[in-house]
Amino acid sequence: MSRGFNEHEKQVITNSLIEQGRILFSKMGFQKTSIHEITQNVGIAQGTFYKFFSSKEELYFAILEMEEEKIREQFVNLKVSNEDQPKKIIKGILRKFINAIETNPLIRELYFGSNMEEMLKRLSPELLEKHFAKDNDAILALIEKWRALGIQVKEDPAIIAGVLRSLFVLTLHEKEIGEAVYHDTLELLIDLIVDGLIEED
Repeated sequence: MSRGFNEHEKQVITNSLIEQGRILFSKMGFQKTSIHEITQNVGIAQGTFYKFFSSKEELYFAILEMEEEKIREQFVNLKVSNEDQPKKIIKGILRKFINAIETNPLIRELYFGSNMEEMLKRLSPELLEKHFAKDNDAILALIEKWRALGIQVKEDPAIIAGVLRSLFVLTLHEKEIGEAVYHDTLELLIDLIVDGLIEED
């Protein structure tokens, strides 16, 4: 019978699973990466994995949340002043947001093939609800920061979060939108979104 892990060991193993998962998912993709390969790199038995994550999908989702948190932090920490053409700056922020999504292999991999469908099947509704709540909280914090600077936003934060998620989803459908017009389409959408959300003085 294997011994239990103390809190420090649990944290070390959790961090190692996340780090090795990030490396292997980025290199090999979600489908081709096995729990066996991850645990082998961490140096634990495959069965031990389930003491930390209920499935490969849950590990991937934990990594994905960390990647998205980095993007959210970039949004919140960017400086915007009401005296510095806020619409122009916010449009620039959204362009950086799009670029971060387009160049992040872990986020892109989620939408490859049936990965998203498999993910949703294996994750609890409570976990997904908590994830979307984080999105809304991040948007609310950003809007409150803008309002403190005198930048007025017209819509409810939950609606804005939905609009940004919609913009995010569009980045995954370049072929359907049309490769020749994809970038110009996103540019126009960013202009329309910001012009529609931010009130002029």
